Amino acid sequence: MLRSIICSAAGALGALYSLSVSGAALENGPLCLTELPDTWTYPFENSNGNYLSNSTLWDQCLEPPKVVAWNVTLFALLVAVSALELVLCGIQLVNGVIGVFCGDCRKKDNA
Repeated sequence: MLRSIICSAAGALGALYSLSVSGAALENGPLCLTELPDTWTYPFENSNGNYLSNSTLWDQCLEPPKVVAWNVTLFALLVAVSALELVLCGIQLVNGVIGVFCGDCRKKDNA
């Protein structure tokens, strides 16, 4: 049971890390070519994620093609999967702690 608690805690920490990095990536937006010649910037860095609901702003990125859609799709999926992983690891963590304190909670017959 102790191994289950340790693995669940490590999984929850990994999920929190992935959730925070993916959320920050969604908020800042992708690195892309915004002006010719060769100006690579984060055009949505200070938009607080407002670019997510306004797809007309996505035209600011000239290269690579469709990088904003790719960025939004990838990191939205990572946020969803990380949140699910955090919930599942949290449930397993609680289950492991209950298992440590309660044991298997079966009555033992002395036959």
